[in-house]
Amino acid sequence: MKIVVPIMPKSLEAIEQLSSDQYQGADLIEWRADFLAISDLDLAASKIKDKFPDHPIIFTFRTEDKDEQFLSDADYVRLIDKFASEFAYIDIEVLRFPGVPIPQNAIASYHDFDQIPENLAEILGKMQARHPKVVKFAGMPQNKKDVLRLMSETLTFSEMHPDQIVVTMAMGELGKVTRLVGDSFGSSWTFAAVDATSAPGQLSLTEMRQVQHIL
Repeated sequence: MKIVVPIMPKSLEAIEQLSSDQYQGADLIEWRADFLAISDLDLAASKIKDKFPDHPIIFTFRTEDKDEQFLSDADYVRLIDKFASEFAYIDIEVLRFPGVPIPQNAIASYHDFDQIPENLAEILGKMQARHPKVVKFAGMPQNKKDVLRLMSETLTFSEMHPDQIVVTMAMGELGKVTRLVGDSFGSSWTFAAVDATSAPGQLSLTEMRQVQHIL
């Protein structure tokens, strides 16, 4: 299971302060570009690539949980089109912006910060129907049964689509187990943190590497 570590610099100066040595155990870097002004993204992209020349980088501009980052459909399409070719992967909120063209390196993503929806299988299917490189879902469980249901739905989906990279996780304390053993149920990546976490329940990169060694 590959480990993705997010970075969330809030200024160009913060990018300069990043130490790539801290991320050597990561398989991929996710750049959360939504913490920067759009006007800074061109220069920031260049600086990020210079900082992490040996890591595949995911470009992510999250809007689902950030009301201050409202973008029109047209603006979002332009953003995706601009940066898709610059990074190894580009995260796309395909259900929120259904008109976005899907490049070959797309991660079709959906996040639910309140629940693990009952129609999870339908959500995964809708994203997979756009033929992305990766299908990603993260949700907030309310109980242990939600966690079991997520892992069961992930396993079923991955068996139905063996050539599709699938990434799922349950957030929060209840969902930590999905970050540790997700690959046993068909999830190919997990997310860990070096400094600040980008989602509730993330473990540190060091902890994830220790767990992988044990397992």
